[in-house]
Amino acid sequence: FVILTSGPFSSLFSLATAAENSRNENRTVAARSASVNSVPLSKTLQISEQIDELVAAKLATLDQQLNPLSTDEVFVRRVYLDIAGRIPTLEETNSFLRNSSRNKRAKLIDELLDSYGYVSRQFNFWADLLRIQSRQTGNVSGEPYIRFVKDSLEQNLPYDEFVHQMITAEGGNMERGKGAVGYYLRDRNMPEDNMSNTIRIFLGTRLECAQCHDHPFDKWTQRQYFEMVAFTGGIEYRIKENQQKFQSLRKGRDDLTEFQYKVLQRLTQFTSYGISGSGTGLARLPEGYQGTEGDAGEIVTAKTMFTGEALIEVEIPPTPKLNPNKKSNKNNRYAPIRGAKPIGTRAAYAEWLIDSDNPRFATVIANRLWKQAFGLGLIEPVDVIEDSTVASNPALLNYLSETMVELNFDMKQFLRAVYNSRTYQATAFTSDVLNSQEFAFNGPIVRRLSAEQIWDSLLVLTTEDIDQRYQPVENPLPGFPSDPAEAYEKILQMDSAQILKYIDGLADIDRRQLKNKQDNKYSALFAQLQSDRKTLSKQIKEAQQKRNVKLERELKIKLAEITSQFRKNAGGKNSRFLRASELSSPSPPGHFLREFGQSDRETIDNSNTDPAVTQVLSMMNGYIEQSICRDNNSQLMQSVMATKTAAECTETIFLSMLNRRPTRSEMKDWESEFSAAMRQQDKTKLKEIYSDLIWTLANSNEFIFVK
Repeated sequence: FVILTSGPFSSLFSLATAAENSRNENRTVAARSASVNSVPLSKTLQISEQIDELVAAKLATLDQQLNPLSTDEVFVRRVYLDIAGRIPTLEETNSFLRNSSRNKRAKLIDELLDSYGYVSRQFNFWADLLRIQSRQTGNVSGEPYIRFVKDSLEQNLPYDEFVHQMITAEGGNMERGKGAVGYYLRDRNMPEDNMSNTIRIFLGTRLECAQCHDHPFDKWTQRQYFEMVAFTGGIEYRIKENQQKFQSLRKGRDDLTEFQYKVLQRLTQFTSYGISGSGTGLARLPEGYQGTEGDAGEIVTAKTMFTGEALIEVEIPPTPKLNPNKKSNKNNRYAPIRGAKPIGTRAAYAEWLIDSDNPRFATVIANRLWKQAFGLGLIEPVDVIEDSTVASNPALLNYLSETMVELNFDMKQFLRAVYNSRTYQATAFTSDVLNSQEFAFNGPIVRRLSAEQIWDSLLVLTTEDIDQRYQPVENPLPGFPSDPAEAYEKILQMDSAQILKYIDGLADIDRRQLKNKQDNKYSALFAQLQSDRKTLSKQIKEAQQKRNVKLERELKIKLAEITSQFRKNAGGKNSRFLRASELSSPSPPGHFLREFGQSDRETIDNSNTDPAVTQVLSMMNGYIEQSICRDNNSQLMQSVMATKTAAECTETIFLSMLNRRPTRSEMKDWESEFSAAMRQQDKTKLKEIYSDLIWTLANSNEFIFVK
């Protein structure tokens, strides 16, 4: 193939490697600089001040002003929800409110951006956009893809490199360091859908309509659509040599039991799913083609949208044109193009996509992250950007786009500047009618928490230290390492004789035995927990009788610790104690998360915050009552039971759930309730009042919304 040496994108594909090596080096440095402290705060604050100036200028044209600065109580709740995806703990709330430092907000922002809570929050954001599923199309494991996304967020991989790795990904799905292939496996055997999703997510443009005909509302033609598809032409969704190796073992083995056959099939899937093919730059126009240029079955070469450039010169091989009327040629777009060779068009496609000169790449991610912080984008919808689209504040969006490029697409540093702005920290704005053209960002908008934010916030009240990464084990079968990549390597190192010997050794094993082994491990953990809890409960009762408050407190803390440890070790059996980002993606229908609008991961950005009757039932009769109010080991109940007065008890619940102290009237109402029960030493009545207040606050708009 020939690399073009002219045109506005020619520098991207120059054979001179110095510039490319320099850019890659910058990416690597940025990736190593995972902490926000790698950039001086003074530089960040300069960006924040410029944001405020551009917002103020727009407000002045509308004869409006920025809202007053939010209180510390409002800010601490908002910033935890927006960055860490959850409310702060009682300890975190008190620590911030008692801090008298002038720069405590900036310090808290840095701490949260460097926490795993940030990774968890951003994973939920990207899982929704990328439609990430634990079990992807065709029963392909999505866990390696999930690990890739989380690793990228933990390492603070620059956004352009994050996208580049997905678009150019090659290798086995279970192969070490190849999780990015999940981007293509998510749309296995659907290259058109994958291209449409790529352009919509990263360039904010919808091309779907042009798949079947010329776009009725935009400038894109059906031919241009398939010219874009051609960049990923020739892509394969299996590692053929691995697939053939295991398929050959099945031949002539009629003696295999059903279980053995399924084991062999599992090994085949485990090692063969993956992506190969660097891109041929060729695609066929589909059967029933309705475009104004070209005919069905015609082969087209890769060209970019916007400019129509052939980033790599592609020659069409002398392949006979298919007859679209022949039944044998049905679905002719997938028919192999004889003579087509992989020439690296996917890499060229990736470089074109992420280049800072490419229209919309930086703009789209800047607008998406702005919306994440403020609840509304400067352009809405965020993924319907046309030539005629105008942002509500063009100067601000241009500045944010330029800043994203200047920060080398460091999303963490970008958000750091946004969160430190006076605009973000202003009092929230409420209105019955809001759209991107009528709102000039006097402050963030009041909005309902996402399903993941509600779930994770309830977990804060349930168990300690929820900001941890859960590593699911995807071991194919016993006898192989628990690490999937290590198991993959070991399986491929085995020759045919070794594999058959392994299979023959499974003759007397069935799945029920394997399941029983897992259940026995859980049962043993649970039995140990019950024994320890029984012993500690007896000791706590004795301490209470002796009025040894200090010992009672220590024993209760120990009880909470062993309960928490059980929840971690039990893994999937007690997954209800894991953050949304660590659960199956998505959660199954009927789960709390799905009831509150978690995306089904079938279409892009498919979550919602719509109210429903089932949500009320979930809050009334579900998690809150069972896992918080009735469980003396829940974090909230542990804090409440440690209080000594009615006033302290009331304040603890308000600070734990709403992250503010109760008003005078609230204190008066609930303090009198608690005082009466405490005087009578009526533990049953006291527990009822605890539950009433917790339930009341959890079902209030103040808990469900961020302001």
